[in-house]
Amino acid sequence: MAGDRKSTMAELATAARRPTELLALLRFRARGKAAIATAMGGMDDRWRWCYRILGQVSRSFALVIMELEAELRDPVAIFYLVLRALDTVEDDTAVAASVRRSLCIGFHEKLVPEAGGWTTDGFGKGAEKELLERFDTVHSCFSGLKPEYQRVIADITREMGFGMAEHMDETACVTVADYDRYCHYVAGLVGLGLTRMFACSGLESPALADPQRDHLANSMGLFLQKTNIIRDYLEDLNDGRTFWPEEIWSVHADRLGAFAAPEQRKAALSCLNAMVTDALRHVPDCLEYMSAIRSPSVFHFVAIPQVMAMATLAEVYANPAVFSGVVKLRRGKTAVLISRATSVDLVHELFFQSAVGMRAACAPADPSVEETRSALERIIRRTLPHVPATPDLTVPNRLSIVAFVTLSSYLLRRRAEHNDGTGFSWRRGGIPEPLDMLAAGALFLVMMWMFSFFGLQFVTAGLRPRTARPAGGGRAGGGGGGARLAAAASPMPAAHAGRLQPAPAGEAVMGARGTGDGVAPAAAAPVSGGGTA
Repeated sequence: MAGDRKSTMAELATAARRPTELLALLRFRARGKAAIATAMGGMDDRWRWCYRILGQVSRSFALVIMELEAELRDPVAIFYLVLRALDTVEDDTAVAASVRRSLCIGFHEKLVPEAGGWTTDGFGKGAEKELLERFDTVHSCFSGLKPEYQRVIADITREMGFGMAEHMDETACVTVADYDRYCHYVAGLVGLGLTRMFACSGLESPALADPQRDHLANSMGLFLQKTNIIRDYLEDLNDGRTFWPEEIWSVHADRLGAFAAPEQRKAALSCLNAMVTDALRHVPDCLEYMSAIRSPSVFHFVAIPQVMAMATLAEVYANPAVFSGVVKLRRGKTAVLISRATSVDLVHELFFQSAVGMRAACAPADPSVEETRSALERIIRRTLPHVPATPDLTVPNRLSIVAFVTLSSYLLRRRAEHNDGTGFSWRRGGIPEPLDMLAAGALFLVMMWMFSFFGLQFVTAGLRPRTARPAGGGRAGGGGGGARLAAAASPMPAAHAGRLQPAPAGEAVMGARGTGDGVAPAAAAPVSGGGTA
């Protein structure tokens, strides 16, 4: 508890240097607490336990889901817990691969009514172990969901379990096609499942789940998963896991682990930039998918991890820190992204800003620079019509109001203190104290700002193009979140693909990976983890 308080104070101290981030961070925390209190009010003991364990295995995702509408909140929570339980089975390499493979293939059968009492204590540690030890509680809540949600969860669990079993003996991604297939099983399927649930809920059009649009939902998952794989290079390498495809890294080195050596930094950055460029090809699909969402709460839910993933790619591009640690978004910046990811226009604007920043960082000598620029230009052309002609001054203007009131109150109080009853002493030759002079100067500057820029926020709103937005004016409720595993259309878990054997010295093998509890989010955790999402 003391550690959490210390971490919170450190977050606020860091954000305090950036007032916009500080305000966003405080608002996010307040909204998260309010959403949890509201959602937990009418729950029975089974559901309370499910949400408690959800908060332990992924605190940030629990905050996000609490702001979903009631129709989707419980199904999505159970979807996450079922996949997290499946992932725990697959990820525990202390158990024989044959045992794990068999259970992964048949895990969906644990959801049928006859399996209501199934539990196991042979996998995982901590909260994940407790999740499997009390899986009968998850099953009980699953059985209370609408049949259409049950079918989606069972179908995706079956497909993911077979995918895990298929990849359990593989040691690496060889081609980019292998890489895409792996990311499909561990993240794309989550996007497909969520999309079907959105359509079943009635909050979204059935057309969203049209099989001809499956590639869009799949790209949502692949974009997030690839972002986390890129960001977590060193962490995965140290854990004996590898995901970067040989088709990309072999152009720059004879082994993937070589990039961790300082003397290989030039080759490492070339490979890193090629990996980022590969991930960028999914962005147009992601933007198209989000543009079709009509429910404000669903839009916020799917947009949060996407904007954090794009911002994370901008952070890692050409960044040597990837090979010496884990690059994460500041929690204050994550809170700003969460607060702004509320409409189609704003999300496009956030993608535009990240793309422009990456384009500025492109080095002419980079081997993949032309391909990178081409990918970024496509994103910029697509997002530019949504970008306002003037900057967003909403937060600075609000701060100017606060400063004006505070400084005016201070100076009026000081004026009263210097009034001896016959007249104001400063006017009779007295010299104001330095602090008073500073306050007067600051008030003058604030007034100049207000006279000059205050109206621009309304000009910005007037110049913003009229494009499709989610219902309700494009505003969406939602918190931030990125679960430990990669999310597809949300900070949902992307199950792992199997850590099988110890890696040779200096190398790694392909295996189970997650995004960390925070794209950051991760994505994830948006505020609680500071990641992509």
